[in-house]
Amino acid sequence: MKKPLISVAAALLGVALGTPYYLGVKAEESLTQQQKILQETGFLTVESHQYDRGWFTSTETTVIRLKPELLHNAQKYLPDNLRTVLEQPVTLVNHITHGPFAGGFGTQAHIETEFKYAPETEKVLERFFGKQAPVSLANTVYFNGSGKMEVSVPAFDYEELSGIRLHWEGLTGKTVYQKGFKSYRNGYDAPLFKIKLADKGDAAFEKMHFDSETSDGINPLALGSSNLTLEKFSLEWKEGVDYNVKLNELVNLVTDLQIGAFINPNGSIAPSKIEVGKLAFSTKTGESGSFINSEGQFRFDTLVYGDEKYGPLDIHIAAEHLDASALTVLKRKFAQISAKKMTEEQIRNDLITAVKGEASGLFTHDPVLNIKTFRFTLPQGRIDVGGKIMFKDMKKEDLNQLGLMLKKTEADIRMSIPQKMLEDLAVSQAGNIFSVNAEDEAEARASIADINETLRLMVDSTVQSMAREKYLTLDGNQIDTVISLKNNALKLNGKTLQNEPDPDFDDGDMVSSQPH
Repeated sequence: MKKPLISVAAALLGVALGTPYYLGVKAEESLTQQQKILQETGFLTVESHQYDRGWFTSTETTVIRLKPELLHNAQKYLPDNLRTVLEQPVTLVNHITHGPFAGGFGTQAHIETEFKYAPETEKVLERFFGKQAPVSLANTVYFNGSGKMEVSVPAFDYEELSGIRLHWEGLTGKTVYQKGFKSYRNGYDAPLFKIKLADKGDAAFEKMHFDSETSDGINPLALGSSNLTLEKFSLEWKEGVDYNVKLNELVNLVTDLQIGAFINPNGSIAPSKIEVGKLAFSTKTGESGSFINSEGQFRFDTLVYGDEKYGPLDIHIAAEHLDASALTVLKRKFAQISAKKMTEEQIRNDLITAVKGEASGLFTHDPVLNIKTFRFTLPQGRIDVGGKIMFKDMKKEDLNQLGLMLKKTEADIRMSIPQKMLEDLAVSQAGNIFSVNAEDEAEARASIADINETLRLMVDSTVQSMAREKYLTLDGNQIDTVISLKNNALKLNGKTLQNEPDPDFDDGDMVSSQPH
């Protein structure tokens, strides 16, 4: 009896002693897979990696750094101090305990990650977090290779003699993943972040939540959904803010059409306050064979800008029947761009070349842009837009000529917009084009008010004329029409738009008649 018992005991002892080592091997395989995914992100460089495996515990040391080229391309958007921190490497030391009870029953391993920073980075982080670890990361890997990562960033209060104050209430969340990260779920929360910039203004983000689900498909593109919600966002600035929106550069991203710098809105935003309530942004991406369908929705309940109130806003747009191989090309192109030092012009030209070349399938497989919802309530009225834009039977060579692209573009869009909004747009744009001579204004011969009133009258005259011609209908302040484009013919309300000669116009028309 004793010998069988001894044999069983020896076997059990062997299993007990051997299991941790075996699970350590499996844990290393899981972590190696995670390392591979880390390197494939496109914005990180793994400078070194070392794994020291023991019987019950192991240590993995990885040195990572943001790609210098990525920082170069984004440097003008980053404060100097932040750029200095981001330029430094970070060492991740994974302290691994392996065994069936390392992180609770049924686990391969439990990993606690220690972050080690360069002296420059450590000095900056200590100003905010004191002696607290800026990031805590724990990873539990189960028998089947799935796992759970739990992340937390501690709260802090930071203040400078200059009057700058930061109040951060921390971040918590977790990522639950399947073996090999074939699919994973994220859930993260940040209760509050308040910023006070001395006497220049302040900002606050309240109750931010992010969750997502991601999985692999038959194409090398991530599928799934994401949701970002923000209970409240507020921003107040007490100085004017200059702006210049380069609309011509945005257009040039997809065409060679030069629309001219003269329509670029620019100016200065007066001191004011913005408050947004219940903001939400969500995305969804799926596949159908070799095609991708993607959609996004952006919403908020209220927006207060100065003394004016806007909202609700609901934008829901889908891109359908997108060629997966073309999207894969663009994904690879973005990764290449992030690895090079390039100017904005070079980046733009590279992307245009890709879209017109190896990624042309994005337009040549009958894609559809579906504006499911675009509703926005403004002080001037409401905007309500919906419809589709389609590219039919387009060839690669068509992408080099705007005229050929338009011939194969179809659109069917219903639109309702307030007339006052058109008038306000005309007035605001005119401020970038027209000016009044100081002498004329002093002599009451002309003023900006005269120009603005003339522009409003011109818009109203045009709207009334188009309503008489049945190109649109008027319902009080609202302008309603249906825009359709097919076979290079543009129709409004089902009526082909006829080009009319421009009216005679001279400088005297820009000044309202003065009463005698």
